Amino acid sequence: MTWTVRDGGAADAPACHAVYVDAVRNGTAGHYTSAQARAWAPIDTVEDWMPPRLEDGTTWITETDDRAVGFLTVTEGGHLDLFFVRPEWRKQGVAATLYETMMDWARTRGLETMTTDASHLARSFLERRSWRVVVGETTVRSGIELKRWKMVWTQSAG
Repeated sequence: MTWTVRDGGAADAPACHAVYVDAVRNGTAGHYTSAQARAWAPIDTVEDWMPPRLEDGTTWITETDDRAVGFLTVTEGGHLDLFFVRPEWRKQGVAATLYETMMDWARTRGLETMTTDASHLARSFLERRSWRVVVGETTVRSGIELKRWKMVWTQSAG
């Protein structure tokens, strides 16, 4: 099956939220419990925080003819904010393409450092691309603790 990448924004919140819910609830087993996944993605409708973050950052969406299969949002200052791919589309180049699109964007802006707050899955993906963990932390979402890592990428490392 083929997919394409396009620019996105706040109007894409329903499609991006569907990817987000699928990726978190169905793609994090082995790293997070079902209670943690439900706390992370608690509702099936677009959460209030998503449209402004899609709009305020630069967003790219990968999609097939009938639905979005992944998306990535980065802030103007180089913070990788949102990065999700549907589980059945992993290991098919979707995440790598979104990532390379972001890195091309960063290079054109002369960014020498980028940051993120990474989940278990994002951490392993990014470590293979010269990102390093700064510190692990526990955050609370819907009353449930979730482990994540503050990570950084620098031009000299990548």
